[in-house]
Amino acid sequence: MNRAGDVLRAAFHSPREQEGDVFGGGKSADEVIEAMEAVTWWKQEHAGPLSKVAANLRYHVTKENGAIEGRIDVAQRLKKRDTIIDKLQRYPKMQLTRMHDVGGVRATLPSLGCLTAVSRRLRKTWTIATTRDYIAVPKDLGYRAIHHDVVRGSKVIEVQLRTIRQHAWANQVEDDGRMLGTGYKFGFGCEDIHAYYRAVSEVFWAQDSDQSLPEGLQDELRARYEKIKGVLRPSTPRRPR
Repeated sequence: MNRAGDVLRAAFHSPREQEGDVFGGGKSADEVIEAMEAVTWWKQEHAGPLSKVAANLRYHVTKENGAIEGRIDVAQRLKKRDTIIDKLQRYPKMQLTRMHDVGGVRATLPSLGCLTAVSRRLRKTWTIATTRDYIAVPKDLGYRAIHHDVVRGSKVIEVQLRTIRQHAWANQVEDDGRMLGTGYKFGFGCEDIHAYYRAVSEVFWAQDSDQSLPEGLQDELRARYEKIKGVLRPSTPRRPR
């Protein structure tokens, strides 16, 4: 599997060695086809464990009264092949078998307290290989959530826990990036836009944690928006339905 990942990384993200080559890195069409078939098989190997994790997560969210407007908001997905290849390119030393989010499940939760309770429940009952607490230590771009890498059926499934506001923030960054053709969520693009996203994240954090807005934050948010409103559409992160 790791060789298949290396082949696809080279084929799509390395220079072509000779004029007339279809793929980069000197990879032949047969090698690329074989690697793509291997990646498709590897994805499908995650389908069963993914469905079991999603079903079990719904149970735990229900136990912690995590419904939003009467509905348990748990979504699951297998990573698209193109997205896998892009990630291999962004992380040149990553082996495909070490990619922890081929299968991913996300729960959107009504409050920070509920999120903490669900996370605590998972730690007690599941086999968790790694936890990344982006609430305690947010990403530089302002992303907040808790990620658990869960071992199920010898496969690792990534579980993301977000509040409504954290999910709305992440969706807006992704939507803006898609609209403008810029990978904002990966750190690409204008720094003024990232500064705006960070300010929005700080506002949402204060609201999630029932704190007053820090002095000057509201003025900072307005000022940062004024700088980028001609680039981004004039909207705020929306609450998912």
